[in-house]
Amino acid sequence: MRLILRILLFSITLLLTIFTFILTFLLGIGTWLLNIISGLIVIGAIASFITGETSLGVIALIIAFLLSPYGLPLIAEKLVFGLGKITGALKSI
Repeated sequence: MRLILRILLFSITLLLTIFTFILTFLLGIGTWLLNIISGLIVIGAIASFITGETSLGVIALIIAFLLSPYGLPLIAEKLVFGLGKITGALKSI
């Protein structure tokens, strides 16, 4: 019975493994781009603080934090890691 289940789950685990590798690659590129954009937004926030527009500067800093490695990329990294754990659990059956 277990052998039949492993044969049926082989294609699913293969697809999940390939999907995890693709998402990991895209996550690396996306994190790199978001870091650059976050840095530019921080520079804009500093400029808005200098010109006296503090509310715009605070909003820009919040957006920069969301785009930094501690915001959206961290959430995406945890999702990809969870997908990898699911794939590992299916492989261990």
